[in-house]
Amino acid sequence: MNTLKWKHLTASFALASAITFLPTSASANANEPIRIGISTFLSGAGSVFGVPAQKTAEYLVEQINQSGGIKGSTVELTFIDENRGVDNTIVEFRSLTENQKVDAMIIGLSSSICLAVAPAAEELKIPTMLWDCGTERLYEERSYDYVYRTSDWTPPNNLAMALYLLKSKPEIKTIAGINQDYAFGRDNWTAFKQVIQTLRPDIKIVAELFPKLGTPDYSTEISKLSSLRPDVVFTSLWGGDMNTFIRQSASRSLFRNATLVSPNGESSLQQLGKSFPENSIIGMRGDSYSLNPAMKDVPEHQTFIEAIKDKTGTYPSFPSYHMAQAIYSIKVALEENWNGEHDSLKDALLAGWKNLELNDLTGNLAIREDNQAVEGQLVGVTSKSDEHDFMVLNNLMLFPGELITPPIGVKAQEWLKEISSDMLNKFEIPSQN
Repeated sequence: MNTLKWKHLTASFALASAITFLPTSASANANEPIRIGISTFLSGAGSVFGVPAQKTAEYLVEQINQSGGIKGSTVELTFIDENRGVDNTIVEFRSLTENQKVDAMIIGLSSSICLAVAPAAEELKIPTMLWDCGTERLYEERSYDYVYRTSDWTPPNNLAMALYLLKSKPEIKTIAGINQDYAFGRDNWTAFKQVIQTLRPDIKIVAELFPKLGTPDYSTEISKLSSLRPDVVFTSLWGGDMNTFIRQSASRSLFRNATLVSPNGESSLQQLGKSFPENSIIGMRGDSYSLNPAMKDVPEHQTFIEAIKDKTGTYPSFPSYHMAQAIYSIKVALEENWNGEHDSLKDALLAGWKNLELNDLTGNLAIREDNQAVEGQLVGVTSKSDEHDFMVLNNLMLFPGELITPPIGVKAQEWLKEISSDMLNKFEIPSQN
């Protein structure tokens, strides 16, 4: 992949909170608002991801509207609760598009939601940005003209995790996996396992467990893992499921001898506090970490952190950054391509999303020709902190997106089968602090 040239967001694009915001000036009143529908988990176990993302969207839009909107038009948000199921989300998606005449949709904390909504978005010809779902199947099974994705996706995320693990712990001999029994969980495990089998075929996979989404009791799985005593437990559990699994594992001391590896565990660090296993290898599905020392002196990032802490009571975790990326994509695309006339808004938005390049507060992101985002992957190790009542990440390593992302038109699993052991030599993991 050619080296990408990154563009910076304008300073006026500060950062988000509320469903609908009224115009703030007489000039804004003259323009029809930009209506955006957003789906996320507003209830249930997934709400620990979804509600902070909602608050982030609200805050960003509040800032946009207070600064005069986009080309004089304010932004209005309407939310869909993904916890009500795939079928309901499709019904509400169609209602917003056909009846309430939204101009664009931001869809999908869940991979199952994205897989179901994407064909409907194409049918309805509604610009749709996928903000969090990571399944690789989206752009491998078909192409889209109206569906884009700003979040990272499963193959590069798990390649980075596997590289970090193999470089930092070359002595490991056994790995067990516990992942949710749906597209996201199975895709993550498949990608991670494939990298391990390609680069270290001597490592034995001793268990592949797939509990249902929303499982309240992991005692059976924990007993199985405890009896097997693997060197590594890999999991892509997220939200309430991850929190439940870790809390129940603590009473059984599952991670006394096993290393936890989680590509999306960063979002649970604050929620679990000091009960989160120390020395775990943790990712954040992208390069956005609020306590990244490399970003501590970036004013825009610090403003964002303080605003989200005020809205949610916690530091922003990667769901908030993913939502910010999606909101940014709309603002930047319209500012650069739209003439302010409402009948041209959708075409301008689609034109702006094509090959979009962003600096998204903590790192760089670009959308490729296949509508898929490429961004770096940041991975670290959990350790105690005197400054915080939760585990933080040290020994951070950023894996450049262009080096760990399958090329356009190449199926991820086939690409992962062909990666060379030389890949391990391209990276040096920071020594333990």
